[in-house]
Amino acid sequence: MKKTLLALALVGASTSAFADAWLYGGVSAGRADYNDNSDTPMGFHVGTGILPIIGVEAGYWKHGNFDINANQGNGYAELGSWYAALKPSIDIGPVQLYAKGGLHYYNADYKSGLSSQSSDNGTDFMYGVGAEYFVTDMLSVGASWQRFNGVKTVANSKDLDSFTINATLHIF
Repeated sequence: MKKTLLALALVGASTSAFADAWLYGGVSAGRADYNDNSDTPMGFHVGTGILPIIGVEAGYWKHGNFDINANQGNGYAELGSWYAALKPSIDIGPVQLYAKGGLHYYNADYKSGLSSQSSDNGTDFMYGVGAEYFVTDMLSVGASWQRFNGVKTVANSKDLDSFTINATLHIF
């Protein structure tokens, strides 16, 4: 009887904790808005669950190409960000709800009529929220929203928002 109860307890604990993997990684794509126009961002992320309710995540976003009208000319900026964030989460059955907050290092490379401009880069805050559904113990799919603060270009400094879908593989 004791062995049966112990086995049930272990199965129950592993079922509720599978979302808090020691190591996970995935890809994302969706829509990013910046400077009154939009493009398709693509990114990847890796992370670890250091405690059952909080993790650490890092990744890269290629936000896309955004039109820029500046005194120096017209063209577009290719925007990308590296980020590191804390990721608190809560599991409700097979659904994981999470938030994330941290820092991002962005880079703006100018093309077309602005190609003579040197790149802009900097560091600012980023944050977001999302939800994932575990299709299996190791695979989740979800949706999220992120805001990357203070992305500066030759024309202005604005926040960049992205709405994305993602797929994540949870390894350990």
